[in-house]
Amino acid sequence: MFFRSPKKRRPPHCNTSGSSRAQGEQLLDWRRSAQKVTRAWNAWLAADARDRAARYTDYAAALAAEERAAARVECMLRPHETRDRSGVR
Repeated sequence: MFFRSPKKRRPPHCNTSGSSRAQGEQLLDWRRSAQKVTRAWNAWLAADARDRAARYTDYAAALAAEERAAARVECMLRPHETRDRSGVR
């Protein structure tokens, strides 16, 4: 008996039905979010002891936003592949 691998489906958060303009906007969004991570990190490094916890919270939020933007770009670039949260296909 022959076995076929299950059909690969896009994760529900992937939306690949966009125009090239929308794809360009996704790339710009990812770039901007990465820049926010850099600015937040630098602000944390420059913060005094009283402000350090708040700056770290800002950094963590910027990092999470960048991760979401990167996931959207990955969905755009690999529309036929799926990945789970661990990165294993």
